Amino acid sequence: MDQPEPATDWPDRPLSVEEAEALLTDTDGATGVWVMDHDSDVRSVSLPPDAPDDAVIDTVIERTDAFEMYSYTGGRWMDYGTQHKDSDAPSMAGTLESYRLLAGETALDVE
Repeated sequence: MDQPEPATDWPDRPLSVEEAEALLTDTDGATGVWVMDHDSDVRSVSLPPDAPDDAVIDTVIERTDAFEMYSYTGGRWMDYGTQHKDSDAPSMAGTLESYRLLAGETALDVE
């Protein structure tokens, strides 16, 4: 993955669950949307005080050809880059074990 850069065209707040689900239809070639359910310690330092309890702060968009990683950090969304499925990088299955599939389907063999 690349060094993170500020994500363009993302809101300046965490996503709602509905907004995260909509990434499935709003992203070309998206097949699945993954989210991480952080514990309360992480959420307490990552979320603004007025954020809903189910606000999304980490997401991976699975496309037919790649994975795109985003994280809400320091009051803005960061783009961690794209890992193409045909690259020599380790499988995303290990990373996504700590995420859950929120919307769509996956080509990975994860539980």
